[in-house]
Amino acid sequence: MAEADRKPSSKLTRSIARFGITVVLLAVLGALLVLLAGHWSIPEPAGVAFVILTLAAALWISEAVPLFVTSFLILFLSTVWLAPVMAERALPVEKGMFLAPFFSDIILLFLGGFVLSAALHKYRLDEQMARFIIRKSGDSLPRLVLGIMAITAFLSMWLSNTATAAMMLALVLPIVKEMPEGAAARKAIILAVPFAANAGGLGTPIGSPPNAIAMQYLRDLGIAPTFGMWMRVGIPGAIVMVLLAWVILIVLFKARGKLGSIECERLSLSYTPGIGLVIVGTLVTVVGWTTGGYHGFSSGTVALIPLILFFGTGILNVRDLRAMSWDVLLVMGGGLCLGTAIGASGLAGWVVEKLPADALSLSAVMVVFGVLACVMSSVMSNTATANLIMPIILGMSIEPLSPVILGVAFSCSLAMALPISTPPNAMAFSSGEIKVVDLFRPGIIITIVGVVLTFTLGYWWWGFVGFF
Repeated sequence: MAEADRKPSSKLTRSIARFGITVVLLAVLGALLVLLAGHWSIPEPAGVAFVILTLAAALWISEAVPLFVTSFLILFLSTVWLAPVMAERALPVEKGMFLAPFFSDIILLFLGGFVLSAALHKYRLDEQMARFIIRKSGDSLPRLVLGIMAITAFLSMWLSNTATAAMMLALVLPIVKEMPEGAAARKAIILAVPFAANAGGLGTPIGSPPNAIAMQYLRDLGIAPTFGMWMRVGIPGAIVMVLLAWVILIVLFKARGKLGSIECERLSLSYTPGIGLVIVGTLVTVVGWTTGGYHGFSSGTVALIPLILFFGTGILNVRDLRAMSWDVLLVMGGGLCLGTAIGASGLAGWVVEKLPADALSLSAVMVVFGVLACVMSSVMSNTATANLIMPIILGMSIEPLSPVILGVAFSCSLAMALPISTPPNAMAFSSGEIKVVDLFRPGIIITIVGVVLTFTLGYWWWGFVGFF
């Protein structure tokens, strides 16, 4: 008993020590940055924002503290340090300007997506769709892999790709276990889930946090696409990436021939008023999102429909509300708050002045920032990457900015070569069925080809459908 009591105490001591060391190191780093800011002749408000940006980047990359704690640090420093400095320099500072991003329209949109995900999962409608696709795929290995990828990609457009990957892996692992030991096709089936979950997120603004962050910045510029426009832009890209990943998995892992009988029983779900209400509420919300250009309400406003409907009728309860990924929303809010600080302080303008943007074409700028986003997202959170890069792009004097921001959002999601690149990758790796090299070989091909297609064929398609 005494030993059990010591373990939590020891863990707490280590956490406190790690936090204390992190604070000291960041304080030293902040002091050095202040000195460097003076050496580089950065205006004081921009210098303060630069320190906040660097501290946030260091914490997001190192994950010395939980990501959402960094968001609170950004808010705290922006309010108690940056805002007074901006006021002294006669820069416009509105009350609550740094707090507003934490409950902006895009945060509300993502919260609505979480609510839909929770309702569909609670009534097992998402699992029902997944089982249906797997049953209909039959015993053909290529068709089975494609069916798994299709339903995973579709679900990840509307649900958390982490939750989608968890559910799909739970469904396919029993199938994999029945295959012969050492069969390469086992790896193809496992990897089909994370690659499809990552690619499917391109399809909608709520498909991934980078998409939502891009929507918010585009809205700040007054050029935000409607939900339907984003789908016209993103769904073809998602389809292409899923098909590309499917071909690569089939070729690399020789997933051909027959699998044998597939045991994936139909769920015995009896129809209830709750299931009917979830289906109706989901359809109304999706239609509202896709027809924003007609009724004029923002996507965040439409997201209130499932919130009010499902919690008001008891479909979801307080326990379901508490179980949602609030940390993701806080990380997104912190990133948007950081973007506000970078823009309002003048840091974005100062950085752009130092960049040779005038010497670069629009295509070159897209490629540079897209590759940078892809590399960073391979080794750190794609949400943090989008939060760090997009505010800088906003200050650039190039037109149009919308394809650059969209390209960065897509590049963040296309980085899928390592287990740490995305949560679905990490979950697939944790299954014990694949090694790092199994993930890296197809992942790096998909990443490189995907980024190239994004800035060539994708760029042409965006213009063709009227995105810019």
